[in-house]
Amino acid sequence: MKIVFLLDNAYGIGGTIRSTVNLSGALAERHQVEVVSLRRSREEPALAFDPRVSLTSLIDLRRSSPDYDGDDPDYHRPSERFTEGRDHFERRIATRLGDLRMRELLENLEADVVIGTRPKINDYLAGYGTDRYVRIGQEHLTHSMHSDHVRTHQDAALAHLDAFVTVSYADAADYRAALPDVRTEIVCVPNAVPAPQVEPSDGQAKLIVAAGRLIKVKRYDRLLRAFALVADKHPDWTLRLYGRGPQQNVLRTILNELGLYDRAFLMGAHSPIETEWAKGAIAAVSSDGESFGMTLVEAMHCGVPVVSTDCPYGPGEIIANGQDGLLAPLGENEDVTVRAYADALLHLVEDPALRSAMSAAALEKAARYCPQRIAGEYENLMTRLLAGRPGAGARAPAPVPGRTGADTAPTADMPRKRAAPAKSRTPTSRRGGRARVERTVRRLTPRALFPALRPLVRTLRQGPGARRASGIKGLPRPLAHVRVEGDGALLVRLHADSLPSSAAVLSLRPQRDGAEPVRVPLPPRDRADADGWAELRLTRAEVELFEGRWDVYVERTSDGASQQIKALMVETARLLTLPEPLDPDGMLRSWIPYATGDGHLALRSWSRARHAEVTSIALGEHGYTLTARLYGTFPRPALSRRTRELCGGPVLVAVPRDNPRQAFEFPGRWDGDEENATVRMELPYELPAAFSDGCPEGVWDLSLRPGLGPERVRLGRVLGDLADRKKTDVTPRARLGDTDQVVQLYFSVNNNLVLTLKTLPAPKPEQAEQTEESATAADAQSPQSRSSSPSTSATA
Repeated sequence: MKIVFLLDNAYGIGGTIRSTVNLSGALAERHQVEVVSLRRSREEPALAFDPRVSLTSLIDLRRSSPDYDGDDPDYHRPSERFTEGRDHFERRIATRLGDLRMRELLENLEADVVIGTRPKINDYLAGYGTDRYVRIGQEHLTHSMHSDHVRTHQDAALAHLDAFVTVSYADAADYRAALPDVRTEIVCVPNAVPAPQVEPSDGQAKLIVAAGRLIKVKRYDRLLRAFALVADKHPDWTLRLYGRGPQQNVLRTILNELGLYDRAFLMGAHSPIETEWAKGAIAAVSSDGESFGMTLVEAMHCGVPVVSTDCPYGPGEIIANGQDGLLAPLGENEDVTVRAYADALLHLVEDPALRSAMSAAALEKAARYCPQRIAGEYENLMTRLLAGRPGAGARAPAPVPGRTGADTAPTADMPRKRAAPAKSRTPTSRRGGRARVERTVRRLTPRALFPALRPLVRTLRQGPGARRASGIKGLPRPLAHVRVEGDGALLVRLHADSLPSSAAVLSLRPQRDGAEPVRVPLPPRDRADADGWAELRLTRAEVELFEGRWDVYVERTSDGASQQIKALMVETARLLTLPEPLDPDGMLRSWIPYATGDGHLALRSWSRARHAEVTSIALGEHGYTLTARLYGTFPRPALSRRTRELCGGPVLVAVPRDNPRQAFEFPGRWDGDEENATVRMELPYELPAAFSDGCPEGVWDLSLRPGLGPERVRLGRVLGDLADRKKTDVTPRARLGDTDQVVQLYFSVNNNLVLTLKTLPAPKPEQAEQTEESATAADAQSPQSRSSSPSTSATA
């Protein structure tokens, strides 16, 4: 059958989009599936759809596109249906153009089943859809989560649909109770969550991971406060929070107020998120409400037990408390809830054996949500709804054995297909220039001629010459899955179909101008494994890279033609628990593979004879306290206790970037034995201003001089799994007394530690009073103000 999904914006990132990606791909194994996006904001979707799913859009908002719709007058008029958010008119999310395009689509659409995915889309489907196809609405939140305005409109729309699907059983019951007279079939089918192609977590990293949109209902403020209690008892554990959203600045402020700036990290959005789940020992969900909880199942698929609040609706239906995760109760007040959540986290933090047992149980539970099984539940619903429609029965497939209900597992003889790798592709239809022609033809053509004209329409949609996945000089775009292995080697798996047919090499090309690439022979295509992947293993002993960034290409040997590799997945979890990457000669050689912003494979490498790894940064009453560990080719006598006594303690060296007269040094002290050379340094806040040579601003690169002599060792963070720490490892600014000057430590693009002195811009006159009040409030919560410092105050 032909199944059409309607999305508001298939090019964004969110649970509804991810769920549609998963379900549409599973249904595409047996059916013709199309996803229609009301809006299109970028060239390619952030989440890759299955290549068998056609993706089309109605409103093109790419300014570089010849079919750009942003200048259409109707795009600047408000929708005449309804809007879900107070700012949706202003943000052009609910427009008259959307009304018109969606109405034209639904009135002329030829399909067996059309599925709406959010209240606004369900309203369109109810108002503009026809009886030629089955109309199914989806609820990805819950009945109680909507505003009265949205709930009223969706309730009215629901009565005009054939079925309405919630993602939790409790929410389906709520809808049936709220709408007892509605004859629409209201059922629960959970979201589909595929098993990722990642190595499950081994639970060894002392890391808690959370991921989701940074919005109020997720209550990440609660998570931060609970983690502060955990961190007090277990200072070696850290927290990572992945996602973006309107609460980011608020969470940054709370994080700083709690003193967690070097323990809890806002990581930004990451896709695919599964590689990050697999780094954690514990997954955290702290919401006030979860309609389903895709993040729970994603984490469980990666072998990570989940600690969740026992909130409505999804967590309690997914987690078996005490078996494959923990449910923390919502208390009578927030303090009680935070304490209970912290206790649940501590229960797993302090019991590695329990974490291991729950990890195995979580993997088993997650299999219940595999896309093929969820697709089977949808197929049975659609088959049942189609059965009574004239002429539709012949197109409806028979129910699939083993897919008859939530508690029935797929049968062993169920046909399975090897999934093809995701491909970068252009959607098969553009609702731009060609779409306008198509709409005009439909208006002027009698409906009786539609069947005869369908082949012409398909040709029009494909456009002149289908875009191939080929690239330069006929080379396909190479697709790779990269994993750091237990010994630090890189396992590069390239899909054989994306490799040249003749001899080729992996070409590591430094971004440094004039430097020669490093080439490694690739195995021939005919040596691919049964799943169609060719493997190459890179070790630091065999592949020597100087310090820098390297882009990774596949290069054809015969003519030098090459294509940059697209990174399907990059797994770096092992880097969190591997020993320090020291060569036999004591050289520190570290490398971290990563995907660039445009999805290409790259490698960040460091090669240092001596290095000082920053292990902690703390803001005190009068200054920073830095702790660093020395690595590299230090002669043991240089680190001996006797030599330290003779040569004195280590010295922090601040090297100015512009004005040599701004240079300064400050003594530190040793804090460790000869085998664990650790230094501790105090950096007063006032020091940069005192040595600024009268300048209001300055930038200093920070190094360490271990003892007597001129040699300096660079301070930075190059170990671990992060190629770029500038946006994740963020310390608060410290204000210098009552002045408008602030100092701040940050990590550069090379992950080296840098100190900056800045002058804050003067507030506008009309904002001066408000700014002063905000600063006073921030000062009252800062580490310095809590210590009654007369000269400094931290700001976020």
